[in-house]
Amino acid sequence: MAREKKSYDLHVPLPEGVARAEMMKLVERAARNAGLYISHIGSYSRKKYPNSVHWHFKRDKQENGLIDATFWDVKSLLWLMIRHSEPEWVHATAPILREAMAVEVGKL
Repeated sequence: MAREKKSYDLHVPLPEGVARAEMMKLVERAARNAGLYISHIGSYSRKKYPNSVHWHFKRDKQENGLIDATFWDVKSLLWLMIRHSEPEWVHATAPILREAMAVEVGKL
């Protein structure tokens, strides 16, 4: 029996060859447009996704929950990861952030 995933992903379609610096600016604008701020920037699973960029997004510093996003330029992938256990605001806001990112990607 397969183990149930603890999260789900929302992918943002990207054209090939989006540069890391371009993605950093794009994500910052999308977060602002979705009413979020970036609380953390790092990398995600250095073995599985080398050279990736990983963000945490929050609405308010005092509020529980966050949205994760990862950009992996090797495969031109951008996705949001939402844990099932996150508060309702995360599940409601993640599609808004995904759409804001898609709009910014459309401007490339």
